[in-house]
Parts: sequence; C-alpha cells; structure tokens
Amino acid sequence: MKIFDLHCDTIEALKKHNETFDNSTTQFTMKGQENLEKAVQFLAVWLPDHLRGQEAVDFTNGYYEYMTEAVGKVADRAALVEDMSDLDRILKEGKWAFIRSIESGAALGGKLENVDHFAKLNFKMMTLTWNGINELGSGSQSEMGLTDFGKAAVRRMEEVGMIVDCSHLNDAGFEDLLNCSTKPFVASHSNLRSLCSHSRNLRDDQFKEIVARGGLCGINIYSRFLTEPDDLGAGQKEQLLRLIDRMLELGGEDVIAWGMDLDGGVTCDPSIGTPYGAAAYGEYLVEHGISREIVDKLSFDNAYRFFTKVL
Repeated sequence: MKIFDLHCDTIEALKKHNETFDNSTTQFTMKGQENLEKAVQFLAVWLPDHLRGQEAVDFTNGYYEYMTEAVGKVADRAALVEDMSDLDRILKEGKWAFIRSIESGAALGGKLENVDHFAKLNFKMMTLTWNGINELGSGSQSEMGLTDFGKAAVRRMEEVGMIVDCSHLNDAGFEDLLNCSTKPFVASHSNLRSLCSHSRNLRDDQFKEIVARGGLCGINIYSRFLTEPDDLGAGQKEQLLRLIDRMLELGGEDVIAWGMDLDGGVTCDPSIGTPYGAAAYGEYLVEHGISREIVDKLSFDNAYRFFTKVL
C-alpha cells in the first residue's frame, strides 16, 4: 500500500507537545505505519490569522527550522524533499518523504520578495489564505476577492515554481485565481459543497475547473466537511465513498488525492485517520465498486504524477 497526502498540521502539534514523529498521540505518526510500501507527506506550517508583517515571516522561519530538526530525529526513516529529484531516491531508500508547505500567504508579511525567500527554503506549496483576511485576500469569513498583492503573489509563485493552493479561499478569490493563474493549481484539502454545504468546500463547477486545468484536489476526512449535520458515526466510510463517487462523476479520476488534514482539529473515523488507515481504506473502495486503478490514483499516483511533472 502507498500513500501521498497533501496536507497535515502535525508539525504544530509536535512542537506544542514536544513529541516526535514516532509518538502515539497525533493522528499523523510514523509509528505503526511500517506496512506502507511508499509514503509521501506534505507538512504544513499553519499561520493563525492574527499574524501579520515580519512577525508572520519570523513565525514561518521558526517552523522551518523546527521542521528540519524534527525530521532529523528520524533521519534513518525519513527525509525532507529539497528538490523534487530527491523524491524517488528517498522512496527507493524505503524512507518517508516529507515536503514543506505553508498554510496562509500571511507568511509573506506583505512583501513579494518573500515568495522567493520561501521558495529558496524549498517550500513547494502555499495556500493563499486561511479562514480570515490577509494581505492576499480572504478565506470563507469574508466575500472580498484577491488583492492586487495577492494576484502578484500568484504570478510570482508560478514563476519560482511554488504551487498555488486554493483551499480555504472564498468564492470571489477563487474566481480571481482563475483569471490570474496560468498554471495548474491545487486544492490540498477540500471536499464538495454539493454534498456538504460548508463554505470551506468547493462548488462542483470549481472542482471541474481544477479538473480542466490539470490540477489536484485532496480529500479532507474531517467529518464536518463530509456531512450535515456533522456526523461522526459509523457511516464515515460510506460518506467518503459518496464523495469519491461524486468527484469521479465530475471527471476527477486523475485529480483526486488525499488531503486528510490530520491534526488540524479533525474528527474522523479512527480507522481511517492515519496514513496507513487511509491507504487501507482502498480495500473498502474496491469492495464497493471503485477500480483498483482509481484507488491507486487516489492513494498515490495522481499526486506523484502532478508534483513530479509540475515541479
């Protein structure tokens, strides 16, 4: 079994509780995941909405240093991807491959040159916003679109090879992104509003735009984004199946991936809420009519192809 997951917030939890990647308390852990044939995990530095300016830049720099230190403690079994050419080597060595990302363009501190700064630190992807307003635009708590600075940041990210992530972006911002982007972009951890009307989810037409542009969409296992009312009952596997079926109906076979959002306050079926659990869920999907080829695409192949091609 293989797993390539586009988003987790575990690095914050590790620092907060002074844990390592081998702990038993976080949802994302390396402990008990030994049966995974290949494993790739984006590690996101999440910025709370109140951080601004140099304080936000310093916060992100601090987590960069902490992430390097944390992965170094498990260097016999994991490595950070500095260049995408590292990925195959790390996987062939049987190690976890960790890739850096940023959750919220507030990290830029309102300065365009910081796109280059974080690209040089090998952050490969960045969400433009979190839930609230920052210098680039707004998440679902406001109706404002991308600012001029936000549009300039998108263009610069494309120039330096940092993937634009539209998760958390509101509808107006998404429309602006369609008009200013020239390269495929990602929704790292977003579901569909047609099945659960939470504003964090994508409309069907937005998902279809990601499909048309050759992007990627990571499926979020947070129960709050799967059903209304929020139901953490035994039916979550069925709810995920319903979501995957709908994404496939919308043409998403080559676009779907995992973006589980582990340790981002996620409530989920505990049998799914680990890297191995998500990979093993593929057997459930096969038993319920999803082809093995599509399961492999969801679990690993789509994300691997996207990032090795686009980066």
